[in-house]
Amino acid sequence: MLSSLRIQNLALVEDLSLDWGPGFTVLTGETGAGKSLLVDALSLLVGARGDGELVRHGAERATVEAVVEGRFEAWRGFLAERGLPEEQPVVLRREVGAGRSRAWINGASCSLADLRDAGRLWMRLTSQHDHQSLLGEERHLALVDEVLGIEPSLEIEAAAVRTAEAALKARRRSETEREQRLEQLAEALADLDKLAPKPGEWAQLRADREPLRHAVHLEQAFREAAEALNAGLPKVELAHKALVRAVNHWPDAIAEQDRLRSVTLELEDLLALVQDQAIRWAGAGADRIEAMEARLAQYERLARRHRCEPEELVVRAQALRDEQRALLAGDASVKELEAALAKVVEAYRAAAEVLHGKRAAAIPKLEAEVQKRLGRLGMKGARLQLRLSLAEEAGSPVQQSGRSVRVAAQGFSALAIWIEPNPGEGFRPLAKIASGGELSRLMLALVGAGLAPGIGIRGAGVKDALTLVLDEVDAGLGGETALAVGKAVAELGRAHQVLAVTHLAQVAARADRHGRLHKETEGGRTRSALGWVAGEARNRELARLLSGHPDRPEALEHAKVLLEG
Repeated sequence: MLSSLRIQNLALVEDLSLDWGPGFTVLTGETGAGKSLLVDALSLLVGARGDGELVRHGAERATVEAVVEGRFEAWRGFLAERGLPEEQPVVLRREVGAGRSRAWINGASCSLADLRDAGRLWMRLTSQHDHQSLLGEERHLALVDEVLGIEPSLEIEAAAVRTAEAALKARRRSETEREQRLEQLAEALADLDKLAPKPGEWAQLRADREPLRHAVHLEQAFREAAEALNAGLPKVELAHKALVRAVNHWPDAIAEQDRLRSVTLELEDLLALVQDQAIRWAGAGADRIEAMEARLAQYERLARRHRCEPEELVVRAQALRDEQRALLAGDASVKELEAALAKVVEAYRAAAEVLHGKRAAAIPKLEAEVQKRLGRLGMKGARLQLRLSLAEEAGSPVQQSGRSVRVAAQGFSALAIWIEPNPGEGFRPLAKIASGGELSRLMLALVGAGLAPGIGIRGAGVKDALTLVLDEVDAGLGGETALAVGKAVAELGRAHQVLAVTHLAQVAARADRHGRLHKETEGGRTRSALGWVAGEARNRELARLLSGHPDRPEALEHAKVLLEG
């Protein structure tokens, strides 16, 4: 469970220290106030990717540090296994800066993989984008595995099958073909080694290229915008001073004065952001775009040569190296290689069968639990099917139930989520019929079900309290459904520490603690700040969420009803 959190120089957050308690904590605030930055900070602590773009302008690095308590035995085993200081509570720290990222656990340097593994001990993070992953059937198996607490780890067995298969195929070629193939492989690998493709690089290059093409125009546009704002701000400030004088003579003008003051602060904030963008695009020179275009061209040329997608060149290079190694391996007989392949195939098949069986045994209880929770979330009568099957792969050396099946780290299981939203409509694939609101509720039901007693391979749920971070999983909802979601999140908060970012008053009203994020401007710089609201201040914040105005009588009355309910 999260005990405290400190964030320094992360975008708009200059220096923010927070103490967290048990139960359900909600964060609200206007768009751009920094709610997502708290989620970004927690993501960094569980090994998410971070780069210099997150660092506050003018700072060298952003730092996030947390103190985590609870699950003593689990943490002790984790720390001992990795040779990290066995101190509790556990202190996690992450720094990100231009071109580098560092992490520590209890003061000892660690890898991002260590942070990711540690994250499974204390946090579950579900963002507003996660429920969209439900639309991709290829993500269903990984999602259900996560909910059930199943960690597939057949990388070694799968790699052994692929290696043995490549060795046998290579040996079956004639010696002439072997020599010719070795020459081809040497030439192909020389080009690939020269390129040295990296995972994710192709996609990143393409994402970075488009705005760089327009760097000159972007710099000019942002500069002109900054000049216009610079010219206009003094006039706005004069107008504000005039209204200050008006208030001295007629106090009822205070509303207009306050609105103009807010506009002035917003324009000052916008000016700083526009100036930063002008500086950023001024530094994006022609040399960088030329180098990027050249590297993309190399990717495309080699992708055409190898008849694959550019992003697949990393995998293609490894496959060619494996084939080259197999051809150079020596004079093992075909029978010996066949025997070796049969041995690793059976090892993989047996392990994958056990994994498939775990999934099959756990899925019925999960289906029932999710359906029960969907009913409480305004989807009464909805039925869910988690259709587990075998993932077939033509030409695979692994046979299961008379079919050639996939060789992969996640085993040979395939899974698709089908749903019947209303009785009598029949089951259909989730992606074809679910709305955004239904996807949000299904994700919340899955999260809650995975933590329930008797679900998954744990057999008794998660006994110790976890930190559950829910980033706008209630997006697209309203009315009675929003009330049901608020109740469901509050229920999670009775067993776990829940931190939810929301725009819904119906959800915020059910929280044990309510934090409101807002922006402050001082000395020409803008920063995010958090204040805890209670009593009348909380009532006004709920009224703002309901109507956009914190002082509307009908909204205030509605907010009061929500808090009393």
